[in-house]
Amino acid sequence: MYEAPGMQLLGTALTFVYQAVLDRRATKLFSHLSATVADQIYDGRWFDPTTVTCMNAIKELTKHATGRVRVGAYKGNIFFIKMDNVPKSLYNEADSSMEASDGLNPVSSQGYAEIQAVEARSMALAGQIAVPASPKPAAKRARGA
Repeated sequence: MYEAPGMQLLGTALTFVYQAVLDRRATKLFSHLSATVADQIYDGRWFDPTTVTCMNAIKELTKHATGRVRVGAYKGNIFFIKMDNVPKSLYNEADSSMEASDGLNPVSSQGYAEIQAVEARSMALAGQIAVPASPKPAAKRARGA
C-alpha cells in the first residue's frame, strides 16, 4: 500500500464491487484473464490478439460492476465499511441463510441441482442474465404443436 496508496485503495474498492456482481465461476475466469493480460503487457504485447480478446472478455464480465463503496484505512490496511447503489448485485438476503431460503429444500432428491442453480437464479433476479422460455415437451414437438 505504501508505493501507490491511491491505486491500492481504488483496486480494493473495485474488488468489493466485483465480489457483489460476479459469481464464483466468473470470478475465477476474471482472475485468469487478468493474470494473462498482466503477463501480456509485461511482455510488451498490448495489441496481441490474446490481449485484445482477454480485455474484451473482461469488459463483458464486468459490465454490471457499478456501485458505491465506502472503505476505511488504518495503519496500512483497507477495510470494507459499506456498499450501495449496486443494481446488479447477486446478494439476496433470503438466500444468505439456508433456513430462510424458500428455494432450497435439503431433504429434496433434487437438492444438489437446486443448490447448483442458486447462482443462476441470483443472476436472473439481478437482471444479469435472461431466463429462457420453457421448451416444449418432446411429445408436443413431435406432433408439430
